[in-house]
Amino acid sequence: MVTKKNIDKLVNFINQGVKDNLGDRLESIYLVGSYTKGKISLSRPDINWLLVHKEPVQDESRWELGQVLTDAIDVFINDFVVRPEPRPFKFSYPIRRGMDEVFVNMSIVSSATSSDEFKTKNNFIPEYVLEGYKQTRKLVFGKDILENIDFKVSREIIHRDAVEKIISHKVQLDRIPLAYHLDRDIDLIFNESLSHGKNLLYFGVELLMSEEELKEKKFLEIFDNKDNFLEFYKKRLPKTINSVQKILEAKEHYSEWKSNKERAREIYLIASNFSNILFGLINE
Repeated sequence: MVTKKNIDKLVNFINQGVKDNLGDRLESIYLVGSYTKGKISLSRPDINWLLVHKEPVQDESRWELGQVLTDAIDVFINDFVVRPEPRPFKFSYPIRRGMDEVFVNMSIVSSATSSDEFKTKNNFIPEYVLEGYKQTRKLVFGKDILENIDFKVSREIIHRDAVEKIISHKVQLDRIPLAYHLDRDIDLIFNESLSHGKNLLYFGVELLMSEEELKEKKFLEIFDNKDNFLEFYKKRLPKTINSVQKILEAKEHYSEWKSNKERAREIYLIASNFSNILFGLINE
C-alpha cells in the first residue's frame, strides 16, 4: 500500500544503499522535485534523485546503482512495486502487475571545477531542468555542488532545443501502440503515454513564457499548482485546455485508469497530439 510513511521508508532505503555502495565515487546525492516540497502524489508517486559523480562516471557505478534499486524492489514488494524509470528515455517493466506503484528516477551528472564546465559536461540535461533541480534540492550526502551554479533559462535556449526535445517525445510516442500488446499491456501503454504527456506539458509552459517570465523563474510557480497550470494554458494556448486537464486528471486517477483500454488510448492520443501542437508553435 502506498502511504507517505512507506514512501519515506523507501527513500531512506535508497539513500542508504546509494551512500553505502557509491559514496566514495559521488560528490553529492540530492533529492529533487515534488517529494522535497512535500507535494508528492500518492496516486502516482514520483521520487527523483540527482547524483553528482566524481570523474569519470564508471559503468560499474550504474550496475551497482541498479543493484540498489533491485534490492528496493524486493524489500518493498509487499507494499508496492518500485518502478525505476529514467524518463523519458527508458520505461521499466513492473515486477508485478496490478499493484500500487512508486516510480523512482535517478539523474546522473558529472562534477566539475567551475559552473561553465559543469554545464558543458552535463549539457544533455537542459539548464531549465537543472534549475528546477536546484530550486527543489535537498542535499542527502556530500557537497552542495549546485549552490553556486547559475543556470541560464532564456527563450533563445528553450527554442534552440525545442525541436530535439519535442521530437524525442514524439518518436517514442509513435512507437507505443506498435510495441505493446493492446489488450494485455494497457497499464504499460497508459503509464508511458502519461509520462510523455506530463513532460510535454511542463515543456510547453517554458516554451510559451516571455523572456522576463523565464528570468524570474515563473515556471516554477506553475509547476507547483494544478490550478496555475490550467489557468496558464487557458490564457496562452486555449485550444489545449481540455488536453491539459485530462493529462493532469490522469495523474490524479492513475490507479483507477491505468488498466482501462479506452483511457489508455485517450491519453496516448492526447499526448501525441499535444506534441504536434508544440511542434507547430516553434514553426510559426
